[in-house]
Amino acid sequence: MSMIVFRYLHFLGIVFWVGTAVAVAMAASAPTPPESGVARALRSVTLRVTTPAMLLAFAGGFGMLVPSFAEVYAKQGWIHAKLTLLLVLAGVTGVLTGKLRRWAQGQDVDTRTFSRLGWAVAIIAILIVTLAIFRPFA
Repeated sequence: MSMIVFRYLHFLGIVFWVGTAVAVAMAASAPTPPESGVARALRSVTLRVTTPAMLLAFAGGFGMLVPSFAEVYAKQGWIHAKLTLLLVLAGVTGVLTGKLRRWAQGQDVDTRTFSRLGWAVAIIAILIVTLAIFRPFA
C-alpha cells in the first residue's frame, strides 16, 4: 500500500477514536437515571466505533512506521514519546470501556470518573499531535 493510504487510515482512525471516546465520556458524565438505557447506548457506541477506530489508527500508524523504522524513526526521540503516550491513550480508552461496561450492567460508577477520563483522552491526544507536528527530541 502507498504511504498516503496508511496516513489517511491513521488520521481517519485517530479522529473517530479520540472523537468518540471524548464524546462518550462527556455524555456519560451527565446525570442520567439508571433505567434510561444511556449506559447501554454509550457502551454500544464505544464497541462499534471507538474500538474499531483505535485499531484502524494503529494499523495506519504502523503501516507508516514499519518500513522506515530502523533508518529514520529509531533514532528520533519524539516517536518514542509518541508511542509511549499512544499506549497510555489505549489504556485510558480501555478503562473508559470497562467503566461503561460496569455502568451498563447496573453497577454504581461515579460520573465524575467519566469526565476525568474524557479530559485525559483529550489531553493525551493533544500531546501526541503536538509531538507529531513539532517533532522535538530529534
